[in-house]
Formats: sequence, structure tokens, C-alpha cells
Amino acid sequence: MSLLSLLPLMITFCGGYLLIKLRFFYILHPIRTLKFTFKGQNTRKSVISLMLALAGTLGVGNIVGVAYGIYRGGAGSVFWLAVSALFSSAIKYAEVNLSSRHATGYGILSVIEGNGRPSAASKTYAVLALVLSFAMGSLLQAQAVRESAFTLGKVSPLVISAVFFFTATVCTMGKDRIKASVAVVIPAATILYTGMCLFVILHEFSHVPAVIYEIFSSALDLRALGGGVSAFIISSGMREGFARGLLSNEAGAGTSSFSHTSHADDGSFDTFDGEYSKRAGVYGILEVIFDTLFLCPLTALVILLAGREADFHGSISDICTVFERYLGRGAPVMLLFAVVAFAVSTTICWYYYGGVCFSYLTHGRYAFVFSSLFILSFAAGLIFRINALLYVNDIILFLLTLITLRTLIKNRASLEKPE
Repeated sequence: MSLLSLLPLMITFCGGYLLIKLRFFYILHPIRTLKFTFKGQNTRKSVISLMLALAGTLGVGNIVGVAYGIYRGGAGSVFWLAVSALFSSAIKYAEVNLSSRHATGYGILSVIEGNGRPSAASKTYAVLALVLSFAMGSLLQAQAVRESAFTLGKVSPLVISAVFFFTATVCTMGKDRIKASVAVVIPAATILYTGMCLFVILHEFSHVPAVIYEIFSSALDLRALGGGVSAFIISSGMREGFARGLLSNEAGAGTSSFSHTSHADDGSFDTFDGEYSKRAGVYGILEVIFDTLFLCPLTALVILLAGREADFHGSISDICTVFERYLGRGAPVMLLFAVVAFAVSTTICWYYYGGVCFSYLTHGRYAFVFSSLFILSFAAGLIFRINALLYVNDIILFLLTLITLRTLIKNRASLEKPE
């Protein structure tokens, strides 16, 4: 049994337990929960923090991750991706809720250490997240830009150089500029990509019921699973669905807590009290919903609708071909813009996340070392292709999830439902 095979068990057990602990409140009372969330003070700052968190999850996870999940696990992986969101939302609420009670800006690290001093677990988490900031935040994003640009055939190297220069510039401008940048880039990229997906879906709308049937039948066909609960748990569809869901929304990894506590030290809040922490937790839920239950299914529907005619292997090139078939010659340019925008915003976000972890480990010193290494790694990702990146990301996310879920269960008594 691989590490990815354990994800369904981990996410289901912990997420299900937290759902019961919260008494399914936000599922049974969604309107009441939203009213509670948006009636508080500093809503604008919280929304901007949500945008920063989405910058770290939207993009490669939705496009490459979902595509790869379908390639490995078939149409049924889409069903399990959606199921993972049910449990991921409870986990996301818990990690953001608990992290927001510590006005330190170190997010989940403040919860892991427990006694207010760095522990072996918190240092291990910081090191892993720091490595992930390079693997996912710079190398993987740079490769997505590189592959998308080369797919067009005649893209000038100046385009890639401009992406690198823009990203490096924004990364060095400080937290406020980072958050302001992603607050503009993320909505623009999302609107463009959503429009492209909807155009394809509407064009093939008559085939949507058949695709939905394929998703459910592939996910629930016990004969294909070989029979038995054990086979059901380790089936490729379930494994890849949960894995891509985790790669996309990062629930359980605790990383988005850095975003939701990013304004802890700007003087906006005297204390991060229980009311604020509950509202922040709901923003974490909204992050999962928008990422895993909105954009990921859009990508999946486009792939599956077009997959009836294409030899699909789960790459950016295949996705580009799909959009070009429906949108014409301008589709690659539009997709390139969306991928570049998502990749740049994700890179900027992970630069911030990595900087927080580096600051935690070095007590706020030698920030220029991290900045230099991060920018150089992004440049390396534009030049070299590292085939094992998705695998490395999965392993690190798995280890981060182990630490985070242990911390959430340990602090379960402090959780309060959002009301």
C-alpha cells in the first residue's frame, strides 16, 4: 500500500471526526454560517487573506493535478475528489480556526508548538513546508509556465523571461504588495479560465449527463474494485481522487493558515478572539468549496467531455489541444495567460509561505538567503524539467498532513462551531 493509498483513511477519519465535533453545522445551516462570517469587522482584510490562500491552491492543482488524477484513476477519481472536499472542509476549518487564535503570523506552527516555544514537531513541519515552497511554489509553477509556452510553438524566450522578472519583482516587495497583487491576479485568471471551461461544457452540454453517469459508475463499480472493503480503499480512482483533492486544496497540510493569519501583526486586531477565529475558519471552508467543488470539477468536465475524442494523457499539452478544438487558434494564448497568471500568483503565495517558515527557523534572520534561493529555483524550473515533482509534492504533503492532523486531534477540545 503506497502513501497515497493512506490518504482516504486519514482524511476520512479525521475529517469525519471533526464534522461530528462541529455537528455538521455549516452543512446544515449554510446561510446562517455565511451571515455570521460576513457580519464581523475587517472583512476586507479577511477576504484579501482568502485570495492569498486561493493563490496558493488555484492553478496547477486544478489543471495539471486534476488531469493527472483522471489519467491515473479514471473518471471515478472526480467523484472521490468531490467526496474529499466534504472532509477537507472540516479539516480546513479546524486548522484555520485554531491557528487564528495565535496572533503571531506563524499560522499552524503556533498550534503545533503548543507551549509557545519551537518544538521538534514544529521545526520538522517548518522544514518540510520550506522544501515544499521550492518544489510546489517555484519549480512546479515554472515548469507549468514553460510547458504552456512551448505548447504554443513559437513563444519568444522573452515571454518566459518577463514572467520570471515580474515574479521576482513582486516577491521582493513585501507582504502588502504580495497580497495586493494576488487580489487582482486571481479574480482575473479565474474569470478567464471559468469562461473557457463553460464554453466547452455548453458546447458539449448534451453529453454532460453521460459524463456524469460515467463518473459515478466508475467510482462505485465494486466489480472494478475487485471486491471487498480493502480493495475499495486502495482503488486507483479513490486514491487519485483524494490525492488530487489534497494537492489542490491542501486541506490537512496546514499551509493556508499562514495566509489567514498574515495580518496578525499589522495592528488591525488587538487579539484574535474566538469570534474572529470562527469566522476565519469559515473562510477556510470557502477556500475548499471554491477550489475543489468549483474549479476542479470544471476542469474535469472539460477533460472528460473532450476525452471521448482525444488520446488524453493528463498534460498541459493535452488540455491545450482540447481548448483549441473548441475555441480555435486563440485558445492556447488564453490558456497560457490563465496558467501564467495562476502560476505567478501561486509562486508569490508560496514565496510568502516559505518566508514565514524560514523566519520561524532562523528567528527572523537571513531573509535575503531565502529570497535569493527561491528566485534562483524559479529560474531553474524554467530551464530544467524535473519529472518527479508531483511525486515529491505528494510525499511532502503527506508528511505535513500527518503532523497537522495529529495537532488538530490533539487540540480538538478547543474547536467551536461557527455560530
